[in-house]
Amino acid sequence: MKIGSAEWSRLIIDGAAAWGVALTADHLGLFARHAEELLKWNAVTNLTAITDPEGIARNHFLDSLAPAGLVPPGSDLLDVGTGGGFPGLPLHILIPGLRTTLLDAVRKKVSFLRHLVRVLDLKRVEAVHARVEQLAEQEGHARRYDVIFSRAFSAVPPFVTAVLPMLKPCGRLVALKGRVSAAEMEELRDMAAGGSLGAVMSLDLQRYALPGLKSERTLVVLSRPADASRPA
Repeated sequence: MKIGSAEWSRLIIDGAAAWGVALTADHLGLFARHAEELLKWNAVTNLTAITDPEGIARNHFLDSLAPAGLVPPGSDLLDVGTGGGFPGLPLHILIPGLRTTLLDAVRKKVSFLRHLVRVLDLKRVEAVHARVEQLAEQEGHARRYDVIFSRAFSAVPPFVTAVLPMLKPCGRLVALKGRVSAAEMEELRDMAAGGSLGAVMSLDLQRYALPGLKSERTLVVLSRPADASRPA
């Protein structure tokens, strides 16, 4: 299988269609260029351990598209620990009018992302070199984002704590994970009940599968009401 081939594109098209996501030739062309640049830079910069075209299609692009239904057009989106640009860039390419911030603490990864944004000629995308705690303290980021994503955190509660000050009222936090343990679920329920978060949030788990893989994937979604009684 070759990146950009009909077989490669069909894998993404069919997988996305199962979630109600329709892709155009333009979307797929940008995905292929993203994948080609990812592999080119990966030869000298550690961007991904997944280097086969099928794995890239499935584990990076399809996985990034799984939460597309959670992102309203025109949203201000933050992708924390984005690495090679996932899930932020595929979502930005797919969903109209997004303003996307790609955050990573590794300078070489941010250099790649800035190069990629230029190569793909994407608008309203910014790649930022900082830790999430640093970004939260910068002017202009408090309560700014409609949707905040991460695939980078091994545990969800630290992600929630770190990014909540940057979430708008009625905003949504989404963590892309594998299986969620019972202990982690209990901690998330306690957080969502209002104690450590300063406001009640709804908690939803959406399980999904990637074609050809048996492992369970989970979207952990925390949504914040507009009338949150106490500021985060």
